[in-house]
Amino acid sequence: MAASWGGGGEKTCASRRMAVSATPPQVGNLPHTGGGVDRRSLFGVVAGAFGLAACSGGSGSEKAELPLPPVEKSGESELAYAIEVRTDGGADAPNTGLVREDRRFRSGDKFRLIFRPEFDAHVLVVARGPRQSTYQVLFPSERASLKNPIAAGEKVTVPDEESGWMRMDNQPGEENLVVVASTATLTEFAGMGSTVEREDFEARLAEVERRHRPSSSRRFEDGEWVKLFAARGSGQKGEQLAIVVRLPLLHE
Repeated sequence: MAASWGGGGEKTCASRRMAVSATPPQVGNLPHTGGGVDRRSLFGVVAGAFGLAACSGGSGSEKAELPLPPVEKSGESELAYAIEVRTDGGADAPNTGLVREDRRFRSGDKFRLIFRPEFDAHVLVVARGPRQSTYQVLFPSERASLKNPIAAGEKVTVPDEESGWMRMDNQPGEENLVVVASTATLTEFAGMGSTVEREDFEARLAEVERRHRPSSSRRFEDGEWVKLFAARGSGQKGEQLAIVVRLPLLHE
């Protein structure tokens, strides 16, 4: 992401148009590296039905809604995330709230990513602008008060509240975020600095997805929150799992 920390604890994002292979949370995608997750088809699997009602054909009377069987969550790792936005509502009344992934951002919108793992997670968040040749590491960061691993149930904002917000500049286009949450430290990302060449990072990410991608996954939307459930193999301890999420954001 063509972004640099600006004054006042904000991050300026230089957005430009690009085509990507993952499905945009707003529009726009990162290059597909084999097994990543986008906002519409996370891991290519969407599971869960939200209601089932049967109606009798003759009388037209509606039967009672049938209860769904309980979902077996044993062995699954859960990651929830959302996008928080602050728009210019004036100095005394800024408009702040969670938004859906397909929101269309405007210049001046401030935003940040919120995520909450339900397992002790090692998290990496990076961003790259469409015309940039490098990725920038947003988390972990020396600016962030929290460090890896993130405790189960801990809610994290990127940037954190002390650092402020990222901000859409006056250049329309797509901003691309990548989130990786794993059950253990990933050696594939060892030695990376605060910036990493695009080719290098995407090769590392492809190796992560090849070695640690889930064998099964589910995705649910709960209001503005997205909840991901993933498992690898038998779900026994020692089997390393990595959840990869791509979030391209559309800036009009």
